[in-house]
Amino acid sequence: MAGRSVRSALLRGGLAVAIAGCTSPPAAAPPTPPPVGITIDGVAHQVAPGTTFGAAQRAFHLKPVAGRLLSVSGAVLERKEQPGRLLLNGVVADRRTALTEGDSIVVLDGQDRVEATKKLTKVLDGRRPTNPQFSLRTWPMKQIDVVGRASGEIESTVYRPAGEAHVPGTVALSFDDGPWPKYTRDVLEVLRHHHVHATFFMIGENVERWPGIARDVVEAGMAIGNHSWDHVEDPPFAEIHSHRLRTELADTDEALERLGVKHPYLFRPPGGSFDDEVVQEARRQGLRVVNWNVDPQDWRSSRSARQIAHAVLARVRPGSIVDLHDGGGNQKATVRALPLIIKGIRKMGLKLVAIPR
Repeated sequence: MAGRSVRSALLRGGLAVAIAGCTSPPAAAPPTPPPVGITIDGVAHQVAPGTTFGAAQRAFHLKPVAGRLLSVSGAVLERKEQPGRLLLNGVVADRRTALTEGDSIVVLDGQDRVEATKKLTKVLDGRRPTNPQFSLRTWPMKQIDVVGRASGEIESTVYRPAGEAHVPGTVALSFDDGPWPKYTRDVLEVLRHHHVHATFFMIGENVERWPGIARDVVEAGMAIGNHSWDHVEDPPFAEIHSHRLRTELADTDEALERLGVKHPYLFRPPGGSFDDEVVQEARRQGLRVVNWNVDPQDWRSSRSARQIAHAVLARVRPGSIVDLHDGGGNQKATVRALPLIIKGIRKMGLKLVAIPR
């Protein structure tokens, strides 16, 4: 029995060895293809082999923003006026295109576009000053509006002379930078004494600070103009941001209206600084830009009363607008020069008036 057991064990062992010797080694798995390197808007990414252009768009949420059609004022007329594009290697490609190593996808948003414009011209009735205004001269005038073709909104308005100028036998005295303690009332007293109607361009924050002085000017029957809220000089007024430009004018108008000035219609930019945006914004707020053509620089501390008067009378002509100051500092010399200026202008046979509407 023992001999048979040994033999059986040997047979079993030999059979196992034989079976093991006949078995083939397992086959190796095929190598996994490496990921495909691409760029999207210049940023490197990797995608699985066989990924299509369309699949990449979905996986990376690539969706260009459409460009809008805007009116001349910036209002949206059409939200999807110009669709964006997805480019594969710089060209529009089929979404089924398989991506390969080094491919580049670029997302191009649609561009906003402002509507086209057209010019509308009409001849106005009567005679009018230019805008901006530098003198009391008036012309037959044509109005040229640039309007949006789709919206009809006015982008800009300019006025151009359409004939010969009318030169009046008048001169306008104007006073800037008030109301101001002492000197505004001193100027008023001289004007009252000589029965002169003049124009005062007031600074909004001064009106708010000295409303009683400003009210005296209004009650004296003087014409009142807007001279900005705080007399911006640095940067020049024409260079300030659009939002500040709007508020400089609007806040000052509100301060003047609280005094009882109904619908102010004149605006003098600080330092006379203006550009087309200033003129158009003033127009939108119902204001005409008014500067001057006679400037004796009476704001200079070195100027004497006689120097100021001489500078005015040497330059004044029919239709002149004279720039003087009742505020901003010590205007004693201006107050003293004023009777000389008034008498000298009247000797020329010219009438003194406020700047008309």
